[in-house]
Amino acid sequence: MRRNYEQWLRRQGYGENTIISQLHRSGRVEEHYGDLDGHYERDRCRSLIEALTYSTEDERRGRPNPTKIPFVGNIRNNLASYKSSVLWYRRYRDGDGDAAVDPTPAAADEEPQASRPLPPRPAPRRPGLLEPRTGPRTLVDFQLDGRAALEAIIAASQYRTIAQAVASLTLFSHPLTVRQTDGRALFPSIRNPRRVGQIDVHESRRVLLDDNRSPTSAFLWANGLSRRGPDTQFNHVYAASLDVDAYTALPNLCMTPAFIAKLTDTSEEVRRLLRYRSYQLYQWVPAGHEPPGRPDEYEALEWAAPLPAVDDVKATVLAAMARKPKDRTVLAAKELGWLFEPTAVVA
Repeated sequence: MRRNYEQWLRRQGYGENTIISQLHRSGRVEEHYGDLDGHYERDRCRSLIEALTYSTEDERRGRPNPTKIPFVGNIRNNLASYKSSVLWYRRYRDGDGDAAVDPTPAAADEEPQASRPLPPRPAPRRPGLLEPRTGPRTLVDFQLDGRAALEAIIAASQYRTIAQAVASLTLFSHPLTVRQTDGRALFPSIRNPRRVGQIDVHESRRVLLDDNRSPTSAFLWANGLSRRGPDTQFNHVYAASLDVDAYTALPNLCMTPAFIAKLTDTSEEVRRLLRYRSYQLYQWVPAGHEPPGRPDEYEALEWAAPLPAVDDVKATVLAAMARKPKDRTVLAAKELGWLFEPTAVVA
C-alpha cells in the first residue's frame, strides 16, 4: 500500500475516523492477501474483490467465512467492509494515486501503516476551547467537525460506513410506481422560498413558486403515504430546483432520516451514490445530465428495497388531493393542471 494513500483520503474530504477505518481494513487485507499494489498490477484487484465477496444467498445458506481474514461477527457485514476498503484503494490507484506526492511504497521492514499508533489528538483549532473530559467523546474531541462525529457514530453501528447507512436508510419509489408517471414531474412547480404560493411564468410556462412542500407531497401522495414519520426528510437526487420537469419527478426524490438528509447536500460521495441508485432503478436523469457512472463502493453496499409498488398512481394521488382541498399544491394543480390532468380544472 502506497504511503500517500492516507494523504489522498484526506484530500477527498473523508473524516478522521473514516480514514483510520480504511487504513486498518486495508492493512488487514494486506496482512492475509499480500500487497494491494501487487493485486492492482495483476488485475486491478478483481480476483481479490471476488475473494472478499459474500452474498445474501451465502448468508442465507449459512456458509462459513470463505476468506483468510479471521474475525468475529456477521460474515457478510465484515466482508463487505473489507471489500469496500479494496474498492476504495482501487479508485485511488485508478487515478494514479496523485503519485507526484509520494509514489514510493513502504519499505519491507517498515511497520504496516494500519498498525501504526494513532497520532496524538491535535490541539483545539481555536483558543479558549476547553480540553475534552474523560468519558464519552465530545464535539471538541472531533475538532468541532460534525461530519467526523457522525462517521464515528456510524462506524460503531451495524452500518459501519456512511455509504452503507445511506444505502440502508434511503427509500425510493418502486420502479412500477414511477413507470406510471413516465418519469415526469407530477406538479408544475419550482423552488422560490421568497414567493411561496404565487403563480408566475418560468421559461414560458405557468408554475407554482414553492418551497419543498410540492415535492414532498408528490412523494407521499404517489406512494400512498398519509404522513411523514418524525425526523424524516425528503431530498432531491439532483438539485434541479428551477427545472419544472424534475422538481416533483419521483425519480428525483428520496426519503431519509433527517440526520442523513444534510449529506445529500454536502457530500459528493452521497450524491454520487443516490444518483446511481436512481439511474439503476429508473434509467432516469434530468435534462442536461449524462447517465452517472457507478461508484466503486456501490457493489459492496446493500440497498433498502424500494417502497411497495402502487397499482394506480393517478387514483392514489387524486384520493390524497381530495382530502386536502385547501393545500396550495392542490389549488395550484386545479389552476395549472398536473401530470394526469394537464388541463386546469374549472371550479
